[in-house]
Amino acid sequence: MLHDELPMKDFQKELGNELLASVSRSFFLSLRFLPERMREATSLGYLLARLSDTIADTEALPEIERLGVLSEIGHAIQLGGQFPDFSSLSSGSGLTDGENILLQKSGHCLEWLNCQKEDFAKPIRKVMESIIRGQSNDLRKFSSNNLECLQSDEELDQYLYDVAGSVGVFWTEIGFVSYGDKFSIQDNETLIKLGADYGKSLQLINILRDFPQDFISGRCYFPGNFDNYTDQEIWEEVSDHWIERCRSFMRSSSNYVEALRSSRIRFSTGLPAIIGTQTLNLIQQATWGKMKDRIKVDRKRVKVMLFQTAMSSLTNRGISKRILKSLKV
Repeated sequence: MLHDELPMKDFQKELGNELLASVSRSFFLSLRFLPERMREATSLGYLLARLSDTIADTEALPEIERLGVLSEIGHAIQLGGQFPDFSSLSSGSGLTDGENILLQKSGHCLEWLNCQKEDFAKPIRKVMESIIRGQSNDLRKFSSNNLECLQSDEELDQYLYDVAGSVGVFWTEIGFVSYGDKFSIQDNETLIKLGADYGKSLQLINILRDFPQDFISGRCYFPGNFDNYTDQEIWEEVSDHWIERCRSFMRSSSNYVEALRSSRIRFSTGLPAIIGTQTLNLIQQATWGKMKDRIKVDRKRVKVMLFQTAMSSLTNRGISKRILKSLKV
């Protein structure tokens, strides 16, 4: 065995625990409570998604090169082979320490994927195909510093599905592979639709929250013709509509969590919705000046929500009621 290879038993520890915690504390916080049967595949899926996201977002490479690297990543995941050499994207490229380690250990992630049973590997490959498609289309759409906007609600909805709704589908598929009918009181088809809308809601929250910063870099995910508009003028015209649309998507998260049989899975699944609804409320209440400072739920509040979510997850209706109550604010 090569000196940098990991024994099979160490993949979850070294990658699914330590590496995952270094690239996303918030996601790791939720995932660590997920039962072991689901945790491995979801951890690996997240790491691969974070890898492609790191490439899509880095400014160390021009857009055309990022598209090429994303294509190579997708090819390796779908058809086998190796990831490209990421050594040029080392420290100094504006990446976090966790992202640098992820790039260095990307080959281990691919090896981990190849060790998965096909029932688990198939949903991982499926969600990564969708995510990379969305990231690639995003790079092509916003390829200049001039303001570009999406053209239709359908275009935004497709983007939301590709990069986030597909993750809700992935989570659902892994749940049913792991537990069969014991995963949910709902059937597969119904839960997949709810999961897709749940994922879309979380991405739409990100779009709303990040609008001021995206505008500066020439990105506007809200459909429309906004030539000669200022960022504040666009926000005042469209924000109420998209906040309400987001609330509609988020109601699916309530139904989704309520349908899950396991309290631990309800907790891991429901926590992002609890934090998400709080973030959405802060966005709706914020002045434009506060929006430009970037909205974020403070850590003290997150700790309180952790406890409340844990208590609420003991019953099917607990987290669901909490989400719906927050949405009415």
